[in-house]
Amino acid sequence: MSVQLHPIHWLALFGLVITLVLLVGAFRCRGKALKALLVMLGIASAAPAALVVMVSYPEWIDPRFRVYKDFYAAIEPGMSRSDVKALLEKHHPESGARARPTIFLEDESSLNFFMNPEAGHAEPNCEAILLKIDNDRVTAKTYSPD
Repeated sequence: MSVQLHPIHWLALFGLVITLVLLVGAFRCRGKALKALLVMLGIASAAPAALVVMVSYPEWIDPRFRVYKDFYAAIEPGMSRSDVKALLEKHHPESGARARPTIFLEDESSLNFFMNPEAGHAEPNCEAILLKIDNDRVTAKTYSPD
């Protein structure tokens, strides 16, 4: 099994290596001014990695994504359409803190949800859960990030 990283992930990894080198240098040097400079540079070089993590794993920071992805994870092949709607009610109750996903397509062969942006948030507007349905049972599910 091979793991391929996106170039932005390589940049973040490189920033973390530079951070580590700068922080090791900061603890090995004697001058306080040089130590402070190396620590500040180390923190600055870690910023790209922090941004990559925030973009790649929004559910670690934003509870809207966490609840929506939990809803997706709970859907299993073989569930009926009514089971999926019961899960929707469980994860996104009408009077709950999170806005309910919008059902944007429901027919005999599919049931699709869009993540609903909440008050004060313009994004996400296209985070989707796409379900294929056959004989009123989920046969496949796909998560489509924004």
